[in-house]
Amino acid sequence: MGSVKWSTLILQAQSQAVNLSASSCYVPHFSSMRYLNYGAAVSEVEVNLLTRETTILQSDILYDCGQSLNPAVDLG
Repeated sequence: MGSVKWSTLILQAQSQAVNLSASSCYVPHFSSMRYLNYGAAVSEVEVNLLTRETTILQSDILYDCGQSLNPAVDLG
């Protein structure tokens, strides 16, 4: 099995309508609607098809909790 260029692999997936993403949506019970927040996350993952080993290369998380209570805490 030889190496494949990333751009070639993506074009092949696109031409075969392969979805390379996953998503989810959670709708809370009406009684808890007073406290809503929003977030998004994306991870870049490498999968070894022979060994099934996965490696997380990078993860980015964005969380919006509304008005900040303490900006110093937000910066981490």
